[in-house]
Amino acid sequence: MIFWHILVLTYTIEGRTFESKVALRDQPSCAKFMDAIYPVIYAEYRDSMAQCIKTDEASGWTVRPKARP
Repeated sequence: MIFWHILVLTYTIEGRTFESKVALRDQPSCAKFMDAIYPVIYAEYRDSMAQCIKTDEASGWTVRPKARP
């Protein structure tokens, strides 16, 4: 089963912390997106972090079994 992942980007500007969240379909997509966006953020804001958090919501095939005749 595949679960949604949330990419959390956190950074601080002049003592104020900002957080952004992006929902992605699976872990590889989240990691790929993080690898693309985080270096840009880090170059501008050294006090920053990015992480992929797995949710409990399925993004792949259904959880329920298929109906049988």
